[in-house]
Amino acid sequence: MNGDSRLSTISVVGMGGLGRTILVKKVYDSQQVKKHFQTFAWITVSQSFKPEDLLGSMINQFFEEKKDPSPQGVDVMTQVGLIKVLRRYLHNKRYVLVLDDVWQAHVWNFIRNALPPSGNGSWVMITTRKGDVASSSRIGPSDHIYNLQPLHPKEAWSFFCRKAFQSNEENSCPHELEKLSRSFVNKCRGLPLAIVTLSSLLSI
Repeated sequence: MNGDSRLSTISVVGMGGLGRTILVKKVYDSQQVKKHFQTFAWITVSQSFKPEDLLGSMINQFFEEKKDPSPQGVDVMTQVGLIKVLRRYLHNKRYVLVLDDVWQAHVWNFIRNALPPSGNGSWVMITTRKGDVASSSRIGPSDHIYNLQPLHPKEAWSFFCRKAFQSNEENSCPHELEKLSRSFVNKCRGLPLAIVTLSSLLSI
């Protein structure tokens, strides 16, 4: 929030199951962030998308966030018309845009061209599994790329025990379950979401 006055990007990159979306959602929902920025939009991109649908969803979310009535005819506008509406609305506003699960580098290039040239300290947060997508998103000196890594085996085991054995005062694994539990945790390969799923099934 103390960064460049221009539009900046943060890309969170890593394999599925590392918790990219959860991490960005915590930032997105932060009260400090909500107070600092004027409007917000969260767009899940995935592998197949239509440019008009992305733009229309962005417009609707930005308008709804500020409780402004959405413009009529968004569903039938051309790309050019949608870009004009979006740029006009975001002009002089400080906003946060999340592009979740981006698979192709050209998605960001398309979205960037649809945003107003003046950033006013706005931020775009991108989650992706692809390193080239993260690299292509950099547009200025304030941009960041965060490479999420799997948990270290000791961290993974500790995390699993905290989740699976919450009824135990010390969150420790019973001796008779330790060998089997460690085998399961090793199969999770340090992926937090896999460990959470496993621990919820074994929770005692």
